[in-house]
Amino acid sequence: MKTAVDFLAEWAGEEAWKNHILNMAKTKGDIKSSEMLAEVLHLIKTKGTVDRIPDLGSESLEKKRLIIDEIKSPKNINALSSDAQFSLGKNLNVIYGENGSGKSSYVRMFRKLADHYVTSEKDLTIIPNVYKEELPGEYKAQTVDVTYLLGDKTKNELVDINEPHNELSTINVFDSESVLPLINSDLTFNILPKGFENFQIISGLLDSLRHEVSKLIETEKKKQEGLFSDSSYNLIQEELNRIFGEVKNSKNIKDFLDSNYPRSDSYEEVINEIDLQIMELESSNPQDKITILTAQMTKLTSIRNSLVKLSTMLSQEIIDKVNTLIKDYEQKIQEEREYNKEFQKNVSFLKEVNDEWFTFIKMGKKYYESIKQDHPHEGESCIFCSQSLKIASVKIIESNFNHIAKSNGGLLRSIEKELLKYDTESIVVNFSNEETALFESEKFLGRVKSAIQLVNRNKDLFSSLLNSKKIVSDQLVLDVTDVVEEISLEINALEKRIDNLKKTSTEASSIINSHKALKETLRKNEKLHSSIESLVKWFDIQNSIKEYSKAKNKFSTNSLTQKQSEAFQEIIQSEYFEKFERFAKELKVSNVNLRLIPKKGKTLRKKFVSSEEYKVSQIMSEGEQKAVAMAEFSTDLTMRKDFNTILFDDPVTSLDYKRSEIIANLIYKLSLDRQVIVFTHNIMFYYYLYNACARDKNKDNKFFKVDEFDKLNKGIVSESFSGRLETLKDVTGKLKNQAQFINSKSCFGDVLEEALKKAYSDIRTWCELIVEEGFFNSVIRRHEANIMFTKLQEINGSFVDELESVSELFHKSCRWMAGHSQSAETQHVRANKEAFNDDMKYINQLYDQYKK
Repeated sequence: MKTAVDFLAEWAGEEAWKNHILNMAKTKGDIKSSEMLAEVLHLIKTKGTVDRIPDLGSESLEKKRLIIDEIKSPKNINALSSDAQFSLGKNLNVIYGENGSGKSSYVRMFRKLADHYVTSEKDLTIIPNVYKEELPGEYKAQTVDVTYLLGDKTKNELVDINEPHNELSTINVFDSESVLPLINSDLTFNILPKGFENFQIISGLLDSLRHEVSKLIETEKKKQEGLFSDSSYNLIQEELNRIFGEVKNSKNIKDFLDSNYPRSDSYEEVINEIDLQIMELESSNPQDKITILTAQMTKLTSIRNSLVKLSTMLSQEIIDKVNTLIKDYEQKIQEEREYNKEFQKNVSFLKEVNDEWFTFIKMGKKYYESIKQDHPHEGESCIFCSQSLKIASVKIIESNFNHIAKSNGGLLRSIEKELLKYDTESIVVNFSNEETALFESEKFLGRVKSAIQLVNRNKDLFSSLLNSKKIVSDQLVLDVTDVVEEISLEINALEKRIDNLKKTSTEASSIINSHKALKETLRKNEKLHSSIESLVKWFDIQNSIKEYSKAKNKFSTNSLTQKQSEAFQEIIQSEYFEKFERFAKELKVSNVNLRLIPKKGKTLRKKFVSSEEYKVSQIMSEGEQKAVAMAEFSTDLTMRKDFNTILFDDPVTSLDYKRSEIIANLIYKLSLDRQVIVFTHNIMFYYYLYNACARDKNKDNKFFKVDEFDKLNKGIVSESFSGRLETLKDVTGKLKNQAQFINSKSCFGDVLEEALKKAYSDIRTWCELIVEEGFFNSVIRRHEANIMFTKLQEINGSFVDELESVSELFHKSCRWMAGHSQSAETQHVRANKEAFNDDMKYINQLYDQYKK
């Protein structure tokens, strides 16, 4: 047969975290909820493995039996006398007491200590003795001296009834407040076969995990709320909601913002520009502004054109061309030098060959060219000295003319002319102070000035290198594309502003609204981008919340409850049904239906009659309700194998005598295996219990009577060794003693009032006994249901004349006795000494007449 642990293993399966929880339930180890949650979350995240620990050795289901041996010295517990002391038997203990005797105070005391007490009573507070004079607000512990047996060990302790007590808390209690919860409520099974306790333990652990993870989720949510709680985020609340709804994780935020909420690279400048345009459009005299803007546009156009020209002149292509020309120039110069050096050897007769000499020779060559002659001939007159030329001189002149013909002078001049084409001196780019004052944007102006400064520096350096025929560095390449584009945009903007200023007021108003909307959009976009760090945190937290929520769903007890229900049906259900039916049949109740309800790792038991729509209390009579409650109470005790002390407080109130006797027999049977304490003020029920165990000579069945000494000292318990209560003789003797005290000098005021109440309680009992013994001659007894027909002839007929007087005395006693309320008509009518003495005369006279 499968055990509860087998069903738990099926629940855990191969999930590591469930097996970890199951292991914790088996070992019953102490662990903080937060630590347990950390371990479980780690196992869920890492998908680790956990070995299931083997079942621990079988635990004995035998429990130590509690038996209360002695109660004494109750302190500050209602008006119980601190002198009270009584010893209880190990089986049935019946304590009889009339109203106001202190019986209920003992019930409250036991009820306060008990854990196994199903009740509808909300307040179990026990007040101290209100008749004692105590200082206001002074607290005194409520204690009682208890001697009890636990297993084979005897313990004696001074017990504070307001503090939990490990052993005495195992007392079981049944009273009138137990009935409705026992029949109407869905009750749990407190004690189950081995292994079932783990269902409740695991359910508790899962609840603890769910509680802990809920706290984590709540903490994370508060962090989330705090990220955007500042009022400055009200501007972008709608956008934030969209982002929270559409973006999946923090990795996508930047792309989402760039795509849907683009950020301006020059936010402040753009905002200022928009504000400026709005202000312009709202201006009452736009013509002056148009003039200024036109001047700005003209200047910027001039600067742009100059920059474009300079950019072209200082491009890589032009610099490469210039450098090529400079290199050619240097090469030609070098060639010229080398040729001149070589030629100088032929004219060594000259001390110095210089440019003047070259000019002189060139002029001569030009002369011969003008007469269409290449050079002079021998015998001709020298044009320089007029002498006749010899052949040697002719050759020298011819050689000089050839040198001049081969010179690079023309090429060099051509290169110089070409280089002059790239001269940038004529291109001027500048900003005067007056022109600077025209512009509003200092940042824009600063960027343009910086560009102009750079351009002029490169331009001057370029011109210097060009004029000196030196190679131009590539570092002088000028790319002002960005500046030119920015200036072009500014020119376009100026054109648009000028155009807007020429609009009608209606058109201007529309443009103003458009600008304001754009400004709002830019502000929102800027705020979103500046909040990207907080957005990343928000999504990281959201991811944590999702993970925690997934884990929380795993901690549901639904599957555990289902397994517990399967285990319960297979292992326990039939036993519970059988036992309840047996007790219900014994108590003469029928038509009670049972249903088991699985819930949160537990199984609840529900009772109903015919339909679950109605509670048992709505269908059955008060007597039937109490019988069903007794059946449930007895079934629960039996199922739990609970052999600890049971306390019954008047369990037969509102029951007919037949069912009272049945319940008395059931209580007696329960007392055979455990200690039972019954408190009652029902004399018939007292004798039912007495008769149930009359044939049993068990000395651990005891009968008691509880009385009061005075209002400050109640709960005086005395054992009746015969089991019988007062006779007519006993009560008459007690009344004579009370009469002696009432008529003493010390009895007056409140003391007299309390003494009279107590006396009339006994007079009420005397009335019952005088009828029973004087009239019926014990043929009919108030505590027995049967009539002794064989003795009917012994009834004293002469007593009939006294019945009216005895009846009046009985009703008077009911009004004046302790513990009974009065009707409104007699609310303020109290017993007095004179009336009591008159009644005592009648009592003594009638007693003397009919005593045995």
